[in-house]
Amino acid sequence: MAAILGLVSMVQIVAASIVPSWSFDRAEDVAAWVANADLKNVTVKDGVVGADAAGSDPFFSCDGLSFEATPYQTVTFTMKASESGTCYLFWTGTTEGPNGGLSELKKTPVEIVGDSQWHEITIMPCWHVEGAIRRLRFDVFDGAHFELKSIRIEDKSAGVAPQTSGYAWDTVATPWTRVSVADEVFAPPLRLSLEGKAWVSVRLKTDMDGTAALLWSAADTSGLQVEPFPIRRSSEARTYFIEMALNEKWTGDLLTLGVRFPKDADVTLESVTLGEEPIGPARFEVSYFGFENGVNRVGKPARVTVRIVNRGAMPTNVPATDLILPDAVELVEKPAAPAQQLSYEDYVDLTWTVVGKVPGAQAVKATFAGDAAPEEAAAALMFMPALELPKADYVPEPKPIQTTMDVAAYYFPGWESARKWDCIQRVAPIRKPVLGYYDESNPECVDWQIKWSVENGINVYLVDWYWVKGSQYLTHWFDAYRKTRYRDMLKVAVMWANHNPEGSHSVEDWRAVTKEWIDRYFNLPSYYRINDKPAVFLWNPEGLRGDLKDSATVKSALDESQQMARDAGYKGIEFVVVNGSSSPALVKLLVDEGYAGATNYHEWGGAARDSMSGLPVSYEDVVKSAPDAWAKRDEVCAGLMYYPLVDTGWDARPWHGDRSLQLVGRTPERFERILREAKTYCEAHAKRLVVLGPVNEWGEGSYIEPCAEYDFGMLEAVRAVFGKGDPSLWPVNVAPSDIGLGPYDFPARPEANVWNFDNDADGWASMMGVSDLRAEDGSLRFRTASGDPAITASLAELKASKFTTFEFTIRIAGASTEAAAAQLFWSRGSTMSEAASVSVPVKADGSAHTYSMDLKANPNWRGFVSTLRFDPCNVANVDVTIDSMRFR
Repeated sequence: MAAILGLVSMVQIVAASIVPSWSFDRAEDVAAWVANADLKNVTVKDGVVGADAAGSDPFFSCDGLSFEATPYQTVTFTMKASESGTCYLFWTGTTEGPNGGLSELKKTPVEIVGDSQWHEITIMPCWHVEGAIRRLRFDVFDGAHFELKSIRIEDKSAGVAPQTSGYAWDTVATPWTRVSVADEVFAPPLRLSLEGKAWVSVRLKTDMDGTAALLWSAADTSGLQVEPFPIRRSSEARTYFIEMALNEKWTGDLLTLGVRFPKDADVTLESVTLGEEPIGPARFEVSYFGFENGVNRVGKPARVTVRIVNRGAMPTNVPATDLILPDAVELVEKPAAPAQQLSYEDYVDLTWTVVGKVPGAQAVKATFAGDAAPEEAAAALMFMPALELPKADYVPEPKPIQTTMDVAAYYFPGWESARKWDCIQRVAPIRKPVLGYYDESNPECVDWQIKWSVENGINVYLVDWYWVKGSQYLTHWFDAYRKTRYRDMLKVAVMWANHNPEGSHSVEDWRAVTKEWIDRYFNLPSYYRINDKPAVFLWNPEGLRGDLKDSATVKSALDESQQMARDAGYKGIEFVVVNGSSSPALVKLLVDEGYAGATNYHEWGGAARDSMSGLPVSYEDVVKSAPDAWAKRDEVCAGLMYYPLVDTGWDARPWHGDRSLQLVGRTPERFERILREAKTYCEAHAKRLVVLGPVNEWGEGSYIEPCAEYDFGMLEAVRAVFGKGDPSLWPVNVAPSDIGLGPYDFPARPEANVWNFDNDADGWASMMGVSDLRAEDGSLRFRTASGDPAITASLAELKASKFTTFEFTIRIAGASTEAAAAQLFWSRGSTMSEAASVSVPVKADGSAHTYSMDLKANPNWRGFVSTLRFDPCNVANVDVTIDSMRFR
């Protein structure tokens, strides 16, 4: 078809009133969509266009268009695919500029289910800012077969004039319009001012947990905007609040408004309301119920926590709470009844001390009384057998078990400061490690990790390693590892996490990186080797290829690395890619460049389909689909040795909020099943290495290190599968508390509201545009390197309602002008917005001045604040001295 299409002239639709559609049983429509060179075996038969995507950038393009673009138009694809994935429709109103007017800013995702069945997939691109559409491009993904029956564009406004007043919709009395089969409903056409409409309240009832999304577009925004929010299964309707003021695109006139539901969920949408505040009654939920710590032994006091959150709009007293215990659990101490009210998203932890009398799981309940009280909650508390061990002075010497093959696991060295743990304590206390909220730079903590790993069948850590243009960070774990007592019992290898900005690599930098590996890592006695060569795992070979401009330069760089290693006395380097091997075309590049192996960081197999549907991903589906996923990737990776990846989970809500995908139903039993599948696969295909997902990605939700959720269960699953010898002779897993050691938690951080910089930077760090930041003479000092300098701090949690003013004393010297402005931003995560900020004029005259910012003037100063950003001025190349900062 590619040759045929190239010979036939394009169809140009001249009249703006005509909205085009293409049915591929018509020759002129077939000719309108041109397949590029990365689409192979293109055919046209019985009104169906078929093609195999076999290249890094396969797409169909349609030029010569000219029709009016409105926010109410939809595009429907009738198609099927052999694999699941995401395609993209690109669109543009101009053909000028790079890529003929196409850009990453003007595209809409098209989610495809790869079941080889026909599907009608409708999207609403909201491309109205273009004025007219003159060119379309449909990008598919490599490694799949696609068939297209038709593409049609329709106007869903039905000639209805836009609604210009009213911000509340009763969607039961007047249902919104379903514009696609993808469980999306939309309000009638709108033109409503968003001024003062900071919140959207959505009331609905659903029969399953999942992620819904608010869909919208404004007059000056390009593309359909998506704001995900979690929904919970309930027998009655619940109101969900979406804070939109922090979205910089939520401004001007609202044109479209809709809600997307999880696929296959039974949802009743009752109402949608826009307002200045969340609208609805108080409603409490239990967000956590379980042990505060892991490894709770029979006969020893254990702490049980119930966390209660107000998910409703109105402040309300904490409900009376009681714990119902079985006879096998003795109550030691109750919590004091909290007197405080909880506002929206506020929470309180109530903690009981209990003692278990017999080993095993004990069912407990929490009951509640009062206004907006949550439903009764249940938990299973696992009490482990008692161990009568003497107190130790240090981590006991590990007793490594033998394994049937090498078992490697990724390790993320991201837990070197107390503030890093704040999000785990706040969002996922069930993940609290048995080590406590520990300091990874403490060699004693690393010795515990070594002991637990080698005694449970993990003998290699693939440690995330960070290098950008000669600058390294997160090296503290390796530094501690070098100082440990049991270092050489656990092998290690570098996993260069080179997910860096474009332009981060050069041939010279690659040479410096290789020298660093040779000088500082390969010479470790326990450095891991494959084929008797030091192994280096590389996260992003595509990024390296892009920075070095072409594949030939990458090959030359890797060849030079091999020679440098040989010159240093090694047999070379075994390069293994972590990503970038998803298609035969990419694999051929990798083989030509000199890589020897490939693996993954995550492998969800067929369960990935749920990730596109708004539903949590089932770990059971990961277990079932993993063998097929390994076989397919192994086939694609012909020419590279593929090492199967056993996934250890995903739920990144601590880092990325409620919009994060969640992998649910992960248990030690299911983890053991997938490990057994991996062992069987490796033995059948002569593979001597299996790779496990991360052991400690606490923020992303990929973890098997001992914790409150699983105790030693996940690690013991590894040795149950890969361990050799008599299991009765394997060492008993011991926690620090069993031998009188620990806890290793960072000291609790008080609520920070005053910074005097008497001893150090008080937790403030450079964010951007700042150089030479230091605490000196009781002040925080630095020089601005740009006109947008910023410093940042992470807080344990600061309750906004307690403070009305931010005060700071500052001196700015070296400016050519005396006029400048300072700005304070805040958030509950890492995303900052102008909408959550206050500013004040400051003088850049070299003298110290004290300024106050009125926080209560901004309605978004609310809830708990966990991250601050402070821009001291908007002037480059000046010296800044901050004597103090405080909330009042």
